[in-house]
Amino acid sequence: MAQTKKKEVRRAILDAAYKVIAERGYADASISEIARLANVSPANVYVYFRSKLDILFAIYDPWLTAQFDELERSLVQINAPSRRLKKVLSTLWRDIPSANNGFANNMMQALSATTGREGYKPTLRFAAEKRLSKMLEECLPHLDRERVRDLASILFMAFDGYIVNFHLLERATCPMRRLELLGEILLSFDSQRLPRAGRTARRARGERSASVAVQKSASFLRRARLRTSEPKPH
Repeated sequence: MAQTKKKEVRRAILDAAYKVIAERGYADASISEIARLANVSPANVYVYFRSKLDILFAIYDPWLTAQFDELERSLVQINAPSRRLKKVLSTLWRDIPSANNGFANNMMQALSATTGREGYKPTLRFAAEKRLSKMLEECLPHLDRERVRDLASILFMAFDGYIVNFHLLERATCPMRRLELLGEILLSFDSQRLPRAGRTARRARGERSASVAVQKSASFLRRARLRTSEPKPH
């Protein structure tokens, strides 16, 4: 018979897990210590969560969502695209990596030791990138959506790096001069000078198709010449 899950027990486990992980780090946190602090048995923890990774996602998802909520609220008060972009980059590369004593690094620890077979799904990452793309569109209206989506993905890869840097390099964050440099580059970028990625890909596919068609035609003509050159039977 399945045990009845109680919201207060689940909450106690998550609160305990946050304290243990924030203090020791994900790698050194144990289910037994989380259970002890939550005043439940280790077996009872697994009634509510499949694994330590599952617990971390249950903590990190609302934590990261709250960081983006706060960013979106702050952008409402900023009109200039350059200042809006600077705020987005500063939050992504400085504020979030350092928030709550670098709590985001626990996700880096977890993901570096997990695989898709263990239940990892990039749902949160995709949702965060989508929100970031929307913010970037408002800051960089001269860029088409496809380029903005690619930019959001690149910024998130750098975001992961700055999370690790904060942990390894004595709480280092992205220098403001780098944020300002990237902002200047993006704001002055002339998207009209470069072909759209979608058009380039379609053109490349068309060229490959044309090349295949030419090869087939040449092969057909060779076979036809061979047939006409064969001696006819008497």
